Formats: sequence, C-alpha cells, structure tokens
Amino acid sequence: MITGIDHIVIAAHSLGRAIETYRGLGFTVTEGGRHPYGSYNALIGFVDGSYIELLGFYEEATEHPWWDLLQERGGGLVDFCMATDDIRADQQALLDAGVASGDLYEGGRARPDGYEVRWINNKVAGEFQGRIPFIIEDITPREERLPAEREHANRVTGIDCLTVAGTDLRPVPIMAALMGGIAGQYVRRKKLRASGTRLSVGGHALEYLLPDKKGGALAEHLASNAPAPFAVRFKTTGVKKTFAPEQTEGVRMTLVR
Repeated sequence: MITGIDHIVIAAHSLGRAIETYRGLGFTVTEGGRHPYGSYNALIGFVDGSYIELLGFYEEATEHPWWDLLQERGGGLVDFCMATDDIRADQQALLDAGVASGDLYEGGRARPDGYEVRWINNKVAGEFQGRIPFIIEDITPREERLPAEREHANRVTGIDCLTVAGTDLRPVPIMAALMGGIAGQYVRRKKLRASGTRLSVGGHALEYLLPDKKGGALAEHLASNAPAPFAVRFKTTGVKKTFAPEQTEGVRMTLVR
C-alpha cells in the first residue's frame, strides 16, 4: 500500500545553479551523489520524511527516463515518487490497472562519503508518466537515503500537496486503490479555474485537477505541456510565500502554514 510522498523530482540543466537557487530560497541543500546511469543529484530533506531531489546530468543519458523530459520541458517538476510497504503488490496492481510500469530494478547512488545507497523501484512510462508516481522500497536503511540535515532557514517542514494537471481523472481510482481504497474529496481551485479530486495519505495530499472549459492558468499550461506535476505546496512555520517559476528552476511553488 502507498504510505505517502517519498520525494519529488526537479530536473535542471545545471545542477550547480539549481543548488544555488534553492539555497537562495532558504533551503538547506545536501549533495546527494552520482547514479551509475548518467545523472547526479542534490537533496533537500524535511522533518516529515519527504524530500526534494534536484537532478542533473553529468553526461548525455538518452536512455534515462528524465533526459528527454528535461530537454522537452526545460526543467522543473518532472516526476514524483511515493513510498510503499509492499512494492511487489503495488507494482502488480499498477500493471493490472493498465499502467505502463516497467520491471522492478535495483537502483543506487554513491554518496560523497563513499556509502552506497541502494533501493528497488519501477518507472512509469507512457500516458501515465508524471501523473502516477513511481514507487520505491529501500534495500539499505531509508535514513541513509535522506539527508541528515532537515532544518531550513525558510522553516519549511515538509510537503503539503502536489498538484497534478491532466485532461482526465483516470489516475484517481488507481491511486485511491493503492492508498487502501480511500475516498477522494472534490476540490475547486478558483485561481487556476480548475477542479478535481484530492487524495490524502501519510500527511501528504495529491490533487488531480482538470481545467475549466473557459480556460485559465491550468488550461494554458496544458495547451503546450503534457499532463504532469504542475505545482507543489510546502508546509512552513515561517512566512507564507508564493514563488514564480522563474525563481525556482521552473517550479510553481507555495509555502503555506
């Protein structure tokens, strides 16, 4: 069963620039390490157990699932991952629901201190990529995958809600089933001129939104972008704030209390 948001993925052409950008926004950024398939990352950990993965590429990696997304979208939110307490059962449930979920495989990265972090995950492809999360189960202790430092100058404590834009709500029943058969809640976002369904699990929420027929920010976004994660809200004990995409490497981001 899905137990909460594990992390969100923000891709950038320059990882170094992304690190400096997020440090400038008041986040504590920790160097993550190198994956053996062309990518490397930096991490922003939170006290709620979730984190941001800032991801770049140290070499061309055309087979990497996020390489083309970075080239096509220019960066920003490209994917998200959710934690599971039974990855094999959830993987089978995704396949049974018609999701193009690739085989489970072992992933990993070498931390700067030499420790090898290992895990098992899938990858979601096709029409549900970015709308249904990939799932992960740790081989090495999960605490070794997260950064030790989780306090931030902006006093962000974790992820509140991830908004996913789409032209239909087909992911909703699939995700609700993976979350133990929970009931979704209708949600209306007037500023976006959009409505949809909110699913809550593990202290986090997913909002699947459809644009109104009369247009609006979400409709404008979908006119030139494939359905995908659209925005993220973080919990803070500090100052509430909204950032424009040009301030955050292409991410629509809000800090809420």
